[in-house]
Amino acid sequence: MKISIIGATGDMGYGLALRLAKAGHDICIGSRQLEKAQEAACKAREETGCDNITGLDNVSACKERDLIVISVPAAGHRPTLEALKDAIGDTPVLDVTIPIAFNPLRYAPPAEGSNALEVLAVLGENAKVAAGFHTVSAAMLCNLNKTVTGDLLVVGNDDETVEKVLALGNEIGLRGFHAGGLQHASTLEALTPMIIGMNKRYKRGHIGICLTGI
Repeated sequence: MKISIIGATGDMGYGLALRLAKAGHDICIGSRQLEKAQEAACKAREETGCDNITGLDNVSACKERDLIVISVPAAGHRPTLEALKDAIGDTPVLDVTIPIAFNPLRYAPPAEGSNALEVLAVLGENAKVAAGFHTVSAAMLCNLNKTVTGDLLVVGNDDETVEKVLALGNEIGLRGFHAGGLQHASTLEALTPMIIGMNKRYKRGHIGICLTGI
C-alpha cells in the first residue's frame, strides 16, 4: 500500500513510518519543509534498512496515495488540513492526532468535538475518515528493538477505511477492533492525555489498552 504520513517528523508519525515500512508498505514522509521530510526519510531508511521510504513536501506527499495519515500537533491540525484539502481529494484519511492542552494536562477538542470530526468538517461530508492509534505508545513504535503489543481501537465513517487501518495495525503486531462511528473519536482522543499522565505517574513509557472478554 502507498501511505503518506503528514507530520512523520514527530514521534507518532515517525514511529508509524518505521513500522509500516518494515511491514513492506511504500511510505512517504510529508513535512511543510522538504528538507526536514528528506532528513527524516533518510534517518528512517537507516534505522529500518528499508529503501521504501521517501520524503516530500506535504502537498506532493498527498498525491497518488492509498491512505493519508495526519499526525501533526493540535495547533497545526486545521491549518494543515485546509492547506492540503485539494491535494488529499478523495483519498482515505487516518487521523491520529490529539488535541491536548497543558497545565493541567487535559483533552481540549476543537469546536467540532474531536480532531477527527474537524477533518470531516474541512474535507467535506464525502471524505472517508478514520481515527485511531491514540492508545498506542509512540515510544514503543519508534523503538524497533521492542515488539509492538496491545489493542488498536479504530473508529470511522467508512467501514472499508476502518478495516484497512485495522489490517495495518495487525501487520505491525496490534490486535484491532472496529470501535464504531466517527462520533466516538472524542472518546479515543481523550484517552491519550490520561495515558500520558499514567505513564508519568508510574514512570512508564508504553502503557496502552488491552480488551478482555473478546
